[in-house]
Amino acid sequence: MNIGRGATQQSSAPYNRRLVLDFIRQHGAASRKDIQEKVSLSPQTVANITNELESIGLIVSRRQKDLKTRGQPPIAFEINPDAGQSIGISLEPGRASGALVNLVGRIDARFEVQLQGCDRPQLLAGLLELVANLRRQANARVWGIGVALPGPLGDTELSFVGPTALEGWKDLSILDQLQEATGLPLFHSVDSVAGALGETLYGVARHLDNFFYLHLSMGLGGSLIVGRNHYRGADGNATEIGHVPVVPGGTPCYCGNQGCLERYLSLHSLAEALGMDDGQIRTSDLLDRLDDANDQPLQQWCQQAAQRLRDAICMIENLLDPQTIVIGGSAPQKLVRRLVELAQPLHRSVRGRPAPQLPRVMISQREEDCSLLGAAVLPIHELLSPRLQGVQKDDPGDTQAAELLGHRPANGGRRI
Repeated sequence: MNIGRGATQQSSAPYNRRLVLDFIRQHGAASRKDIQEKVSLSPQTVANITNELESIGLIVSRRQKDLKTRGQPPIAFEINPDAGQSIGISLEPGRASGALVNLVGRIDARFEVQLQGCDRPQLLAGLLELVANLRRQANARVWGIGVALPGPLGDTELSFVGPTALEGWKDLSILDQLQEATGLPLFHSVDSVAGALGETLYGVARHLDNFFYLHLSMGLGGSLIVGRNHYRGADGNATEIGHVPVVPGGTPCYCGNQGCLERYLSLHSLAEALGMDDGQIRTSDLLDRLDDANDQPLQQWCQQAAQRLRDAICMIENLLDPQTIVIGGSAPQKLVRRLVELAQPLHRSVRGRPAPQLPRVMISQREEDCSLLGAAVLPIHELLSPRLQGVQKDDPGDTQAAELLGHRPANGGRRI
């Protein structure tokens, strides 16, 4: 795992503070000596930063135990789980799930509302109800709201098209209204990016620098993580893998192409195969049916979906050469495991080797919370992830956490 190195310019103070926070988070606990050696900051700089972060409650200090050293054992710093919470919202067709999450990824409260149609007042009322419910249960500072929603976003031919996206939406101005009505900073992202960030901070990829995240939900998306940050592409829609045609002349896709990967590997395609509405797939006896070898519609879907997954894994590995591929999303973990099992043996690729350090495919341990946690990560990610390119030019003068870390509200809801 690569550790970021500190910067020396005065204007990089927020970056250095985030760097120290990220190092402490990754290691669970770290002494000042550990930080100095790994992050390459001077002892005085590390002392100043840890004093600042502790004074505002983002970290706590404890004496290390069971160390065979003379004198007082060194002090180790840890992220303070009670330093704040964020509200994560996962938007999918027909519903919005919400969670109140603390700085170490613990879900403290949940709430869900049903969203029908595209009527703006009704949609906004539902989202406001969700935020108000979670906010009443907060017991610490609420850093902001993170919203994860199906992509791609922006003015593209594929945006808001089809049943796996927010069909009928024209833009994301409703998020501007949500930010204005709540008074909280709001960040939004494609659900696959949010899920990848969640895995980076709290999941199976927390010690990885480079990996590909495959988001299996109603649709299918992906996110490439490089240097612990996601690769955006020209307009923020990179690795929209669900709409890559993989079967020539195959099933028509709502995007206008034929044989797109998402038409074979997604919860929507599973619902179609089982003759269900998308909403029913969440409440059916799907997990029990997986064990029924005589359930031909489900078993046939699993076989063909696993074949498409095998092809997708090979394509991702040969194109991008990630350390591993992490599969997450709202698809039940039991279903994902079945598909990965059926996809064996994997195709030969550049990641195939006699003694790999990591498995070629890893499955998120957050199960269906992956998207929800990923959404809540968005405001927290601004605190805990160093990004030198985003450093503010003015060094903050007070001790407010958001300003210390270069974290400022963005007009209109910032996209990550």
